[in-house]
Order: sequence, then structure tokens, then C-alpha cells
Amino acid sequence: MRTAPDPTRTISRLWALLPTGGLLVGAAALHARGTTRHVHVLCQEPASLGVVFWAVVALFVVVGLGSAVGVVHLLADPPARPTAPLVYLAIAVLAVAGADALDHVGAGIAARTPTVFAPPPGATCDYPPYTYHETTGLLL
Repeated sequence: MRTAPDPTRTISRLWALLPTGGLLVGAAALHARGTTRHVHVLCQEPASLGVVFWAVVALFVVVGLGSAVGVVHLLADPPARPTAPLVYLAIAVLAVAGADALDHVGAGIAARTPTVFAPPPGATCDYPPYTYHETTGLLL
């Protein structure tokens, strides 16, 4: 049941739009990932790189869903203090920082494994090689 707005709330409804900043941070992070610093060519994909990839995807889903849920929640029930909008924004920024950190972990894994998974000098892989694109992060 919807009740009348509480007149004691001192914060503007515009604070409810602050979590959209999380969407902007996520979009900027995805745009920053469009630039590749280094490409690692491996004949086989280490299993740990697949885990890193899906973890980064999951963190970007958290950015999008967290921001969308935050906006809907805060528009439906405007907060009395700016704490809730700031928490939703912090969740998005921390998820982007986590994705950047995991990308650095993946780059480290790809850099350490060429001796096992890279094609021998002058030879090619028996099948299309796996490439890991080390990207520039937005925050890290």
C-alpha cells in the first residue's frame, strides 16, 4: 500500500538518481576496456583465465543491476539521508575496481603461462590460438 510522502524527509528526490552514476562509471569502464595494452597469444586457454573472464562479467552485471535496483528503490521510497544513494554508487565503483583488479590478475596469468601454452618458435598451433587482451582499466 502506497502512503503519502513523509514531510519530515529533508532530502531531495534527486538524490535517488545518484545510482545512475554507477551506470555511467560502468559504461566508462567498458569503454576503457576497448583499448588493448597487450595481446597474449596462447595455444590453449588456461582454465583460470576462463574463471577470471566470467568473474569480470559477473562484476559488470553487478554494476548494472545494482545501479538499476538503486534507482528504482530510491525513486519508490525516497531516502531521509543521502546514505542509501551513496551506498549504491559505492557498490558500483567497487565492482568496477574489482573488475579492473581481476583483469590485472588475468594479465599476470597470461604472462606467466606462455612457456606452457604458447606456440613453439616458428610453429603454429594445431587450431586457432586463444588470445587474451590485456586492457587498460578505468580505476586501476
